[in-house]
Amino acid sequence: MTAIKELRDHFAEIMRLNYIQALLSWDQEVNMMEYKSLEGRSKQVSLIEKLLHQRVTDERVGTLIKKAEKLELNEIEKAMLREITREYNLATKLPEELVTEIAETSILAAREWREARKKSNFSIFQELLEKTVELQKEKAEKLGTHPDLYSTLIDLYEPGATYNWIANIFDPIKPKLIDFIKKLNSSPNKPHDSLLKKSYDENKQFELSREIIKKLNFDFGYGRQDKVTHPFTTSLASFDVRITTRTTEPFPDCITSTIHEFGHAIYEMGIKKELHDTILCNGTSMGIHESQSRMWENIVGRSKEFWIYWYPTFQKYFPENLKDYPLEEFHRAINIVQPSFIRVNADEVTYGLHIILRFEIEKDLIEGKIQVDELPEIWNTKFEELLGIVPPNDAQGVLQDVHWSMGSIGYFPTYFLGNLYAAQIYNSALKAKPNLPEDYKKGEFSNLLSYLRENIHQHGAVYRANDLIKRVTGEDLNPDYFLKYIETKFKPIYRL
Repeated sequence: MTAIKELRDHFAEIMRLNYIQALLSWDQEVNMMEYKSLEGRSKQVSLIEKLLHQRVTDERVGTLIKKAEKLELNEIEKAMLREITREYNLATKLPEELVTEIAETSILAAREWREARKKSNFSIFQELLEKTVELQKEKAEKLGTHPDLYSTLIDLYEPGATYNWIANIFDPIKPKLIDFIKKLNSSPNKPHDSLLKKSYDENKQFELSREIIKKLNFDFGYGRQDKVTHPFTTSLASFDVRITTRTTEPFPDCITSTIHEFGHAIYEMGIKKELHDTILCNGTSMGIHESQSRMWENIVGRSKEFWIYWYPTFQKYFPENLKDYPLEEFHRAINIVQPSFIRVNADEVTYGLHIILRFEIEKDLIEGKIQVDELPEIWNTKFEELLGIVPPNDAQGVLQDVHWSMGSIGYFPTYFLGNLYAAQIYNSALKAKPNLPEDYKKGEFSNLLSYLRENIHQHGAVYRANDLIKRVTGEDLNPDYFLKYIETKFKPIYRL
């Protein structure tokens, strides 16, 4: 057996351990939300992390990597060796004690975050967040991938990306978004949102969301959907993808968040079988992953063509609420651009500012320019600067996201990168298949899916994000596609 095949087999076991860990996390979020005791689960997750770390850092892996580097490898094997080498180099820099402490702390921090959010009291979460931040600093120092700690953490989610690269993209966009939001909100013909403030039966919302994603080609034979506090998607095996949604937020959050998670899931479901149980059986980066969810949620799911097909079904589910609202007004209402407090409920235009806020705060937090106890005040100040409103409490402000409790510092910027990637990829899809909007009117979504399957999904992590976007679109990431998209879409909605 060649060295590359031995490495493949070794990392197949590691992938299965990752799936076991994902199952523990899925169960925690779906079935243990009200549990007060999570100490047992934290020890289990910590043990899995220990086993994973031991297997990745096994000396035999280093020996096999050196042998594999001398072999003639095909494209997939080269990518596999690249990713295995990356994982090995990162893991060997981290002490086992630190890895297990981070894992155990994340479980307990998630519990405290939920309690703090429920009571809108940051102080409940503060102590464990302070510990989490220090652990992430220590992790970044030991990894040393980049000269600055924050870039090292970003690189874990968006390989190859740095703070400076992202800042050079975000900084010019920020004032353009702020100006565009002001222009839209100065329109005398702004859409009305009264229909979004009505009460919508939670069970019917959930039932409708399942009907929609089934039509979008989500195969419930290989996945399922559940309700949680904070929606997410996870894979428990190559052919077992779980998505979640919530029915308690303002309408139509259940529908849009379900379509969003569907976008993540359909990516994982589309990876070619040759890559299953390998280190390449993942999205290539969180930015590219997010491009798939944001494309389906917003570019498709909030388009007029999509609702030409779905609105009659919507009206059957909620006849009293929607009987006096024509499609035109409904479509305008679900595309209102208005500064709001909750990121996951934000419209396509203000969403980027939510991410830029977190991106800037995380940088200062990791560099020690701000302290954890200052976060609520700094959050509110920056929120007012960017969006012109001040969160009324911690739950709608600094406590709204689960990510920091999980230690996922550096993750947030990938969300807005996803919006930018999505617009650029979709532009290429339209060039290849210009009739896509007409498809949506007929409830036909397989043509877009087949394009994404061929160009994005099947490749898993074979290509890095920057290489993939060039393969698909012929150029590097270009935010102009997103800026053109929002201008083309929202000016007619606001009748400008």
